[in-house]
Formats: sequence, structure tokens, C-alpha cells
Amino acid sequence: MVAVQIRIAVTFFLSLILVVFSVTDPNDLAILNQLRKGLENPELLKWPANGDDPCGPPSWPHIFCSGNRVSQIQVQDMNLQGPLPQNLNQLSKLWNLGLQRNQFSGVLPSLRGLTELQYAYLDYNNFDTIPPDFFLGLVNLQVLALDYNPLNATTGWSLPPMLQESAQLTNLSLMNCNLAGPLPDFLGSFSSLTELKLSLNRISGGIPATFKDSVFSMFWLNGQSGGGMTGPIDVVASMGSLTSLWLHGNHFSGKIPKDIGSVVSLKDLNVNSNDLV
Repeated sequence: MVAVQIRIAVTFFLSLILVVFSVTDPNDLAILNQLRKGLENPELLKWPANGDDPCGPPSWPHIFCSGNRVSQIQVQDMNLQGPLPQNLNQLSKLWNLGLQRNQFSGVLPSLRGLTELQYAYLDYNNFDTIPPDFFLGLVNLQVLALDYNPLNATTGWSLPPMLQESAQLTNLSLMNCNLAGPLPDFLGSFSSLTELKLSLNRISGGIPATFKDSVFSMFWLNGQSGGGMTGPIDVVASMGSLTSLWLHGNHFSGKIPKDIGSVVSLKDLNVNSNDLV
């Protein structure tokens, strides 16, 4: 009996050692090495040339881990150049991805299946293609920024129904990234989506009636090219949480709704350069 207890105690102690001093998951390590290999200027990362344990200790710069799994990549504002590995979504414990304001290029890696991802900042880069399954399975996503990427420049792209799986979205920022076609009705049904910024795209048609039930505080649709957005803007008078509304530079028509003044939180309103009366 004593021998069994000792064996259990030793096993428990060794398991604690493995948790504290565990070597980074080999698949996670391979993906980070692919990321480094694809860059034109990987030296900016200051990752050790022969390092084999990004999770440390000590951890590699800009990499954060939970146990032996990579949970965050934070490389914003580093002027990194080159493509990203297309299997980035195999970092299955990733919850915070900060790649903004670099010069990453090529195909945007799909985020498909990253069920723990909450924050994805990919804005202000040079990605030229968004894969069709990019949004699939992002059930915990709260913030997504793809602004200022020349995605699908020839054809444009639209928000797919699978985005509805991301029911916890609070901030969706897709400015100047060739988003095209009509706004999907389902955007008005997100119960936590407070910031929707879609300026400087190719969106057409009107504002969906479903948006009357939205909780948007910031709603930007200004400067749509290719004819711009059209139709009345009556629905915005029912969006009682608005603080900032930018509709300028489109072809909205009809009258400015009289009861827009009842949206008492609205502090920033721009409806110039439309066909409103």
C-alpha cells in the first residue's frame, strides 16, 4: 500500500514538472518555424536561430503560451514582410492574434476551426485573397479587423452565412478591403456587436430592416464605390444605441428621418454627399 502511494506521489510530481517545464508542442513549433522561414526579414522577430522551445522558459519574443501550446502571437507594427503559413489555424489553442500594421502578403490564412480564437487583428497589411472558409467555426470570436487589405481586388468578396457562428462578436472592422454586394440581414441579429465599420468598400443596396434591432454604437458605411449604397435611411432612427453614424459619400435617398433626434446617444453624424432631402 505504501509503495502504491509513493508511486502515485512520484507520478503526480513528474506530471507537474512536465506541465511547468514542458517543451512546446511540436506542431506549434513547426508552424512558427514556417512563419519565420516565409518572411523576407525574419531577423526582426529576434527569435533564436536554433531555438526549439518557443514557450520557454524563456519564451520567444512576441509569443505567449498556455502550458506547451501557443496561445498568442503579437507581432504588430514590426514591418514584417512576406506570406504567412496556410496552416496557421492548426495553432488550435490560439486566442489572440495580433498581426496588424505589417506588410504581410499573399493569401490570408484561413482561421477555420480556431474555436478558442477571440481576437484577430489582421488589418493594415497586403493580403490579396481571403479563402472561402475563413470564418468557419469561429464560435468565440469577439473582435475581427481586416481593414486596408486588397482582398479579392478583381471580384470583391462578401460576408458568408457561416459568420453567424461568431455570435459573440463585439467589433467587426472591415474598412477598405473590397467587401462587395448587399449587407447581409444577419448582421442586425448579433446581440453584442457594438462596432460595425465597413467604410470605403463596394457595398451596394440598402440598409437592411433587421438593423433596427441592432445594438451598434458605431456604424460606418461611408464612401462605398461602384454606385454606393441606395434607398432610404429610416431604419437608423430605430437604432437607439448609436453614438457615431457615418453614411456620407453614398446615394441614399429620401428624407432624413425626423425622429433621428430621439437617438439621444448620437454624437457624431455625417450624411453628407448623398441624395437626401
